[in-house]
Amino acid sequence: MRVPYIKVEQSEAKKEIDRLKAKGELLGNYKIRREGNWVLIPVKDSVEKREFEENVKNRMKHVGSFERVSDFFVIKEREGWQKILEEIEKKQSPRAVFLDKGVEGSFRIRKLKRIFGSGDPTGVHKENGLRYLVDLERAYFSPRLAGLRREITESCLKSSKSDLIIDMYAGVGPISIPLLKGKMRVVSVDVNPDAVKLLVQNMKLNRVQGEALIADSNKIYDCFGGVEQVIMNNPTQSLSVTQKVIDSLKVGTIVHTTHISKRMESVEFKGVEILERKVVHGYSPSSSLFYFKLGKK
Repeated sequence: MRVPYIKVEQSEAKKEIDRLKAKGELLGNYKIRREGNWVLIPVKDSVEKREFEENVKNRMKHVGSFERVSDFFVIKEREGWQKILEEIEKKQSPRAVFLDKGVEGSFRIRKLKRIFGSGDPTGVHKENGLRYLVDLERAYFSPRLAGLRREITESCLKSSKSDLIIDMYAGVGPISIPLLKGKMRVVSVDVNPDAVKLLVQNMKLNRVQGEALIADSNKIYDCFGGVEQVIMNNPTQSLSVTQKVIDSLKVGTIVHTTHISKRMESVEFKGVEILERKVVHGYSPSSSLFYFKLGKK
C-alpha cells in the first residue's frame, strides 16, 4: 500500500524510530524497509509516499467496517460488530472505540456510544497532509471520503486561481482548507454552527484564511449564480434539491456533487454535461456512493 514515509541513514534509524514511537508518529502497521545504507520508515504524515507492505500480525480482516479518526475508532452498529471490536483492541491499541448507531437530525450528528477506552470522540485528525480538529458529537466527519476530497481538490486547483468556489456543505473544512492552501477563493457554508466553529479553528490550525458562513445553502443558493465552481458534498440530499441548485447556476459552472443510489439505477441531471462519474464506495448491500463532476450547459 502507498503510505507516507521518511528516509534516514541506517546509523540513525533506531534513534529515529524510538523518537517516532514516543510521539505516536510511527505507522506500526507497515514494515520498515532498507535500501542500501538508508532506512525507509512509514510515518503518519510526510510529503513522500511509497509502497509498503503491511505487517501480517497487524493486518485487519474487517477493513471497511470501521473508521479510524484521530486516535480513536468508530464501528458501525451491525451484526458481528463485537468481533471487529476484539480485532481493533488486539491489533491497533486504540485510545477509545465508539459504536455508531446512525446519524440524527438535519446536522447529521452521529449517535455514538463508547464501548472501549476513555474520553470523547474528539481529536486532531491528519488527512492529505493537513490537520483537522474533529468532534463527532458536534459535527459530522468521515475519513472514508479522504480520497474523494483529494480528487475534488485537485480538479478545482487545475482551473484558474481567480475562480471563486462555493463549498455548500463545508463541515469542518476538509475540502475548503486544501483549496485555500492552493490559493483559491473559497466561501465555506454550513448550516451547523458547531461545524463552522470547528472550520474556523481548522483554518487557523492550517494557517489559511477564508470566508466561513453559518447558513442553509439550500435556502441561499440563488446567491451562487456568479461562481465558477460549486461543491455539493451532501450525498443523502434529494436529487430534486440538487437539481434546483444546478438550475440556478450560470452556464459553464462546474459542479462537484455526490449521491447515494442503487447500483443499477441511472442518476440523471438536467441541463448539464456529465464530465465524470465514478463509484466512491459501497454504502449498503444494494447501493453505492457516487461522485459526479458536471458542467452546466
